[in-house]
Amino acid sequence: MFELRAVTPRVERLRDRYRDAVPALDAERVRILTDYYRVSDKEQPVLRRANALHEILSKMPVRVDTDELIVGKVSEHFRGCSLWPEWGGYGWLIQELDDGTFDAKTPADGYMTLDKADREYLRSVEPFWRENCISATVDAAMPAELSTLATAGVLSSGPKGNGAVPSGHFNVDYRKAVERGFGAIKREALAKLDELDGKITGNDAENYYFYRAVVRCCDAVVVYSKRYAAECRAQADGPVEEGRREELLKMTDSLEWIMENPARSFHEALQVCYLYHLILSLEGSYLGLTIGRVDQHVGDYLHADLEEGRITLDEAQELMDCFFLKMADLFMSGPVFLLRSAGAYSNNMRITIGGRKPDGSDATNEATYLCLQSSVRLELHDPNLSLCLHKDSPDELWEAGLETAKKLGGIPTLDNADRIAEILHNRGLAMEDARNFCVCGCVEYSGSGCEYANASGPFSKAFVNVNNVLLQAINNGVNPQNGKRGGPQTGYLSDMQTFDQVKEAFKAQLEYFLDWQFTIYAICEYVGIREMPVPIASATIDGCMESGRDMMWGGAKYNSTGVATMGVGTLADSLAAIKYMVYDRKLCTGRELLDAVLADWKGHELLRERIKNEVPKYGNGDPYADDLATWAIHLFADKVNSYVGPRGVHQAGLYSAAANIMWGYMT
Repeated sequence: MFELRAVTPRVERLRDRYRDAVPALDAERVRILTDYYRVSDKEQPVLRRANALHEILSKMPVRVDTDELIVGKVSEHFRGCSLWPEWGGYGWLIQELDDGTFDAKTPADGYMTLDKADREYLRSVEPFWRENCISATVDAAMPAELSTLATAGVLSSGPKGNGAVPSGHFNVDYRKAVERGFGAIKREALAKLDELDGKITGNDAENYYFYRAVVRCCDAVVVYSKRYAAECRAQADGPVEEGRREELLKMTDSLEWIMENPARSFHEALQVCYLYHLILSLEGSYLGLTIGRVDQHVGDYLHADLEEGRITLDEAQELMDCFFLKMADLFMSGPVFLLRSAGAYSNNMRITIGGRKPDGSDATNEATYLCLQSSVRLELHDPNLSLCLHKDSPDELWEAGLETAKKLGGIPTLDNADRIAEILHNRGLAMEDARNFCVCGCVEYSGSGCEYANASGPFSKAFVNVNNVLLQAINNGVNPQNGKRGGPQTGYLSDMQTFDQVKEAFKAQLEYFLDWQFTIYAICEYVGIREMPVPIASATIDGCMESGRDMMWGGAKYNSTGVATMGVGTLADSLAAIKYMVYDRKLCTGRELLDAVLADWKGHELLRERIKNEVPKYGNGDPYADDLATWAIHLFADKVNSYVGPRGVHQAGLYSAAANIMWGYMT
C-alpha cells in the first residue's frame, strides 16, 4: 500500500527556505555574454555558441548552500533567475522598470528583486542586445505581409518579437551523460576531427565545425563540475560540522569525477542529470526543456546501491527530494502578460516515469516510486510529473499513481504507454524508440534523446487561433476587433445561403493562414539553423554525432515540427450555433447573427440566451456539435501534416498549455 512518508529534517529546511525565499533576478549572465559577444561576431555560429557556453560555465558564480546534497544554481542567489538576452533582448524589462510594473508585480505576476547596480548595468547594455539578439535578425527576415497578417489574431507571429523565445521542447540523452560521461563524447568528437584533418571536401566543413563545438562544450561541462567540486572542498576546509564536512568531501570527490566520467552511484547519477539539465538551461533557457525518464536514467544505479548496501531506501528518498527541489528552482523571467498566462516561476519542465523499456518489458523500478513520493510529499509546482501506465504495470504502481493524483489534484498525469508508443511508431519511430518515449514540454510526446520534435514550433510560435479564423470567415476576412482585413475575402455570413458555404469559407481562411504559418516556419528554421545551433544538446541526441550535424540542422535521428491549435470546443459550439440558428431551425438570419457577434452581443442578449440554452454543445455526446469538431480537427490536421519543412515532417497538435489565456484576450 502506498503511504505518504514524512520528509527528513534536511529536506524540510530546504523546502521551507525555498518557499520563503524571495526570487531574485541578476545580471551576471548578461555581463559574461555581453563581454564575449562584443568580441566574437566573426566566429562561426556553432563555435560561438560553444565558446559562449564555456565563458558562462567558467565565470558564473557557483554556490553550495547549507544542507544541499545536489548542487547547481542558475544565478548567484539562493532562488534566482538569469536573463537570456541573445534571444529577444530584454526591452520588456526596461519598460517595466520605467513604468513601475516590475516593482509592483505580485507573486502571481512573477515578482523578483533586482539590485540597483544590476539595474544600471542592464540599462547600459540593452541597446546592444536590442540590435544583436536573434529576434532582430528574424524580424528583419520576415516578409512585409506579416504586418497585415498579424491584424487577424490568428498566428503567433507578428512584425516584431519573432525569435524572442527559444524553441525548446526537446529531450537530450541524459543516460549518455550518466553512463558514458562527456569525456567519452569528447574523445568521439576528436576521433571524428582526426578523420577530417586535411580532408575536408563538399559539406564536410559543417561537420568539422560541429565536432569542434562539441569538444568545446564537453570541456565547458567538466570545468563547471570541477568548479563546484572546488567550492565544496573550500567549505569542507572551513568551519563546518563534522557530519557536513564528510558530505562535502564526498560531494567534492563526485563532482571532480562526474560529467567527465561515468557515474558510479545513484547520488552521482542524480547529480549528473541535474547538472546537465542546469547547463542546458544556462545555455538557452529553452521553453519546455524536458529531463525525461528520470527513473530510467538513475534506476539501475539505485538498484545496485541498494543491493550492495551502499544506501538505504530512506537515504535514496532524501536524495530524490533534493533533486526535485533543485528542479523546482529553474524558472524564467518575462513580461507580466506572459507570466500571467504561462504561470510564474516555472519553465514547463516535466519528468516522465513508468512505462516500458525499449524491449517492451515493464520499466517500473525503485526510482519510479521515489519520484512519486517526492512529488506528493514536497507539494511543489514544478517539476510536472507524468506516470506512464500499461496493462503490465504493477498493481502497486497503479495504486501509488492514483493516490498521488488524489492528494495533489491531478499530478501525476496518467498516460497510456502502449497507445502513445503505437502513435509514435505510426509516425515513423522504430518501436524500441517509440516505447522509450517521454512527455516533452507541456503535454507533447517525443522519443527520448533521439528526436528533435520541436512541438512548440520554431522560436515557440506554434499556436493557431481557429476561432479567429471562423470570425474572419463570416466577416469577409476582417477581424471585427480592430476592423482590419488580415485574411482573404470569403464573404459575409449574411450572404451565405447554405451551411456548406460557411464551411468552405472557414476552410479557405484556415488554409490561407496555415500556408503563411509554414512560410514563417521555414524562414525561422532557416535563420535558426544558421544563427542558433545547440551543440551542448546535440552532443548526446542520437544521430547528431553520427551525422556530424547539429540538431538545428536536422542531425537528430528523428525530426518533426509542431503546429497546435486550441479552443476546439468553442469552435464547434460556434459552428453549431450558426448551423442550428440560421440554416436548420431558421431562428434568425445570418445578418442578425453576424450583427450580434460584431456588437459583442450588446443589444442582442435574448438571441445569445437562446443560443446558450437551445443549441447542442460540444462534449455532451451529441453528434450535432461533436461532428463539427471532428470535421474541423481533420481539416486542420490534414493540412498541417501535408507540409514538409527544412528538418522533416510537421505534426498537428490539439493542446493549449496556457496559451488559451492569451488567445482568449485576442478573440
